[in-house]
This record gives sequence, C-alpha cells and structure tokens, in this order.
Amino acid sequence: MTRTKGPRRLAALVLLAAVVLAWLPTGAAHADPEPGDSGKLVLVLDSSGSMKEPAGDGKTKIVAARTALTQVVGKLPETSQVGLRVYGATVFKRSQPGACTDTQLTVPIGTGNRPQLLTAISAYKPFGETPIGYALQQAAKDLGPTGQRTIVLVSDGEATCAPEPCVVAQEIAKQGIDLKIDVVGFRVGAKARSQLQCVARAGRGDYYDADSTIDLEAGLDRLSTRAFRPFRISGTPVQGAPQQEGAPVLAPGHYSDTFNGAAAKYYVVKRTIPGSTLRAGVSFRRPSGGSLVIQTEVKLNTTDGKNCGWSYPRAFEGHQGLATGTASSWSDWRKECAESDQMVLTVSPGKDYRELAAVPYELRIDEEPPVTSTTNLPAGAGDPVWVSMPGSTPREIVPGSSFADAPVLEPGSYKTTLMPGEMQLYKVKADWGQRIQAQVTVPQLGGATAEALGMIRYVDTALISPIGEDVYAVFAKKTPGTGKRGVLTKQGIVHGITTKEIRYLNRNGPNNQDQGTSTPGEYYVAVGLSRKDEDKAFTIPMTLTIGLQGTAGTGRPEYADGATPVTGDSVTPTPTSTPDSTATAAPPNEKPEAGGPIKNTSDTPSADGVPVTLIAALAGGALLLLLLGTWATLRLRKPPAPPLR
Repeated sequence: MTRTKGPRRLAALVLLAAVVLAWLPTGAAHADPEPGDSGKLVLVLDSSGSMKEPAGDGKTKIVAARTALTQVVGKLPETSQVGLRVYGATVFKRSQPGACTDTQLTVPIGTGNRPQLLTAISAYKPFGETPIGYALQQAAKDLGPTGQRTIVLVSDGEATCAPEPCVVAQEIAKQGIDLKIDVVGFRVGAKARSQLQCVARAGRGDYYDADSTIDLEAGLDRLSTRAFRPFRISGTPVQGAPQQEGAPVLAPGHYSDTFNGAAAKYYVVKRTIPGSTLRAGVSFRRPSGGSLVIQTEVKLNTTDGKNCGWSYPRAFEGHQGLATGTASSWSDWRKECAESDQMVLTVSPGKDYRELAAVPYELRIDEEPPVTSTTNLPAGAGDPVWVSMPGSTPREIVPGSSFADAPVLEPGSYKTTLMPGEMQLYKVKADWGQRIQAQVTVPQLGGATAEALGMIRYVDTALISPIGEDVYAVFAKKTPGTGKRGVLTKQGIVHGITTKEIRYLNRNGPNNQDQGTSTPGEYYVAVGLSRKDEDKAFTIPMTLTIGLQGTAGTGRPEYADGATPVTGDSVTPTPTSTPDSTATAAPPNEKPEAGGPIKNTSDTPSADGVPVTLIAALAGGALLLLLLGTWATLRLRKPPAPPLR
C-alpha cells in the first residue's frame, strides 16, 4: 500500500487483468467466532483395515496413529471442547449390512474428557471399510449448527463407499462460514491425496501429508491447536448503510462488520474534539489464493463529498495473509477535513467483491487532538540503521492468530514453532521516540524437517501500526535480510525488519511507512511461512527477537487544552444503529447418503462445485487476457491537508 501526498501528484498502477476471473463462483469465506466462543473440535479417524500397514518408521499405521493422538490429546487444554469419531471400526466386509454407515462417535464432544479420549485411542483398531463421506456428514451433526467448529479428518486412503467425500464437504460448507474441515493424509497414494485435498479445499481447511509418526503428530498438533485459536474478528458489531443517508453514527472506537456483495458500506464518524485528526483502519483476512492488491477502498470524506484520505488495503504475503488499509482526515491544505463535525467513512469491496462475500472486517477509529505547537517537535524520522540485538535465553511463547489474541511481547527473545501456511501475530507497545525491531531466526535444519522443507521456503514478516498500516521501513540500513520476505533454506535464516522512529511530524511524510508511525501505541508483528500443495505436516523451530530502540517519550507533543488521544482499543462506544440479527444458515443437503461404491468421475469438483476442467479452461482464457492487461492511472488517495491550527 503506497501513499503519496499532494494535489497534483499521480501514480500509475498496473491493474491485474485477472479481474476477468472475478465472476467465477467462489467458496464461502472464513468466519470468525463470537468473542468468548472457544469453538468445538471433532477428530475423525480412519479405522479401516489398511491401517494395519507399515507406517515407514518401524511401526504400523495404527500404532503411529495411537502414539500421535495420545501426544496431541495430552496437550489440549481441559477446557477445550473435543470429541472423537471413528469409521470402519465394526463391520469387516463391504458386503455386510452397515459397512458403508460404519462410524461411531466414541467420545462425545465436551470438556474434561481427556481420560475417555485416551481410553478410546488405546482401543482404536484397524478393521473395515472407508466410509469417509458418511463419517463427515455425521461429524457435522456432532458439532451442531452454530459456533466455531472444526473437523480434523485423518485418513490413509480413498473412500470405498458413497457419498463422494468432496461433494459432502461442499454440502457441509453450506452450514456456515464458521465450520471448516482440515485433513491429514497418512501415507496416501496419488488418487487418495487428490480426493482428500479436495475435501480440505471444499471445507475451507488445510491439507497435509504425513509419512511417519512425527509427521502425523506435527500435523494433528498444529491443526487441533489452531482449531481453538482461529483468526478472530473483534469489535462491537455495526451494520454500515448502503448510502450516506441513514448511516450509523460512530464515535472513535473498535467495530466489526461484513462485506455484502458489491455495495459499499457507509458510516458517519462523529468528531468529539474540535480540529482533531480522525483515522480509520479496515482489516480482514485475505481469501486464500486472492490477490495481494485487494481492490477494496477505505475512504474518509466530508459530509459534502470532499475527499480527505483514502487507500486500497494491502494484503501481506502468506497463505493466511491479512489485508489492511487506512484513511486519515489529516490534510495540510483542506481545512474542511479538520473542521467538519462529522466525516463519512466508506468501505467498498471493489472488483473483488465476489471473493470477499461474507468476509468479516474490523473497523478501528482513532481520534488525535490538535497540538499546541510543532515548533519544538523533532522533524519527521529518516531511514533507520539496524542495531544488533544481544542474544538472550528465549522464552516459550504461544503465538496469536489474530489481533484479538496476539500476546504482548517485551524486548527479548521468544521461541515457538511455525507451520507452513500459518500466520502468527504478536503485539509490541512502542512510545514516542522509539522504533521497533523484529528479527526471525531459524537454525540449520536436518533430518525429516529439512527433507519436508525442500529447496527453499519464504518467511514473511510484517509490522502493522495500531490502526492497521503497513509500517516496515523499506530503506532501513544494515538489517539482516532484505525486505519483508526472506528466503529460508536448510541452512536456516536470520531476517529482520524495523519501523521508523515514532514522531508526530511523520504524518507529513510521503508514504505509509512515515504516516503510520506518527502515533504511539500497540503495534503488531506478523510472521508466516509459505506452503506448497503437496506439503507434509511439519513445523520448524523459530526464535523471534524484539527490540525497542530510542528513548521512550522523546518528542512527545503537547495537545491543545490538555486533551488526550482516543483510540479504538481504549473505548468502544455503542453505535447509534443496531445491526440486524444474522440470518440462520439453511440446513445442509445431506444427500447422497451412504449405501454403495463410489462411481468414478472424470471431473473432481472444486471447492465451489465447479469442475476442475472447467476452471482450467476458463483460467487458460484468463491467462490470454492477462497478457492484454491495461494500465490505469489512478488518482492519489490523499490530497495534502489543514495548516496547523
């Protein structure tokens, strides 16, 4: 996201011609649980006869599964709602009655049931057929119709009974955007892998291969842990209006809403301090596989339509990437932006509205009072120079998966593990005169981890301001590594990023790296590891070192009339308009039920029900159009703004 200021400065941006694909149907978006909802998880385990086969590490598959499951269940908190379902456990031959409906909930979903889970795991034996589709249908019923719900399926082969698992996953997905299906394929062949990947894709989950006990434990551990730490949208629910008239009136605070089709959403922001600077930030999870430039727009106008600030949210790298964008009323030439009692905030999904259908987003609205004088304040910060951070004994840390659960880190070193496709978030408090340094270190890798890693991976890092601005200093000197994306090989990696020093007059800078560091507060560090479709389940050890350079309080401004800033995290007032209650999702169509062998088909459905060959044909046409992509000159999102008053 690049911000340039000035009334006559223009920027030329390449518009991705892949817009022609926007009309293709997409799967439902990821949802986020209500605050306080810890979610429910049901493990669905393969108990078919093939689990007697070798696991590749001197054990049979069933012994490997028992070992991995015992370790994973022992790590889950007692307060987690977990259940266990098996399939193929009681009927030996497909010709016998009930072979294709052979699945049992051996441990009902609940808390405090670890002894029952461990007992059931120890009694888990290989026996019959592989009715995956029917087992998934029953698992969805186990979880119920509401709340954050996760199915983790473990299978060592393809289904031997109808219904087709991928079709079932599509039907389950219709229950709501807060249900997902993660899958671990345990020593599977190519055909089974394709089928299981389709289940994960249709169920909006992740797929991992496991070739050993270690792989299986790593995959189950991370997937089950993530089931209780999903990406979460927080904030007081509010419903934006389809036009300025009748829009809800918001004071500075923290809110949430949802994209709804192609229509923009409007909010009226009430200024509570005369002459203040209003800032609005929009954050959401980029749909998997979506463009890095999400053509949504966040904009602040005066009530009579004069533009004060706008941006396109920028998606950070990574499989589970965030997209964030901000708009500010600060203008050193348009006084209406500082004097208007109310501003109009607009959030538009843009050309990607189909990708963003039903995707929830956070709104943060901050208000900063005017200062008495800028005469004695330090000038805008220049490009920083990296300061080497002394090593310290790293402390264990549980990473966050969203802004809501990001742990607060003090300067020092922290150790955790990172899984392909995972996004981790951490919070760092920074004051006036300080800048944040974040360094990711992965040691030299060997054995199975090095093999699973492959030739290279990418470690993605980002620094995000309290309002949601991308604020890493592009031209920082002597940083280990270059940019936000580092190359990870078997030799490991040391990669660092930093912000500029936080100063009030950074607001006059030419880009978001400056303007985003013009206020102190809680900044975020995001870390991710790239993944591949054929990935096995594995984790890498990672150390995150945090440093705060500079003296806290340096350059602190004096605000007029003793006023203090109001941030979205410090106050969340009740909006004036109450949103409509969310409609209950229609019950899934559970047919076809189990009852016979699966028919071979030439086209495996995609996650959205479109045959893969059709998608391939359309994508081929889109590629041709991509070569004909056009250039568009876009107006700059932010004109210059009001002299200090």
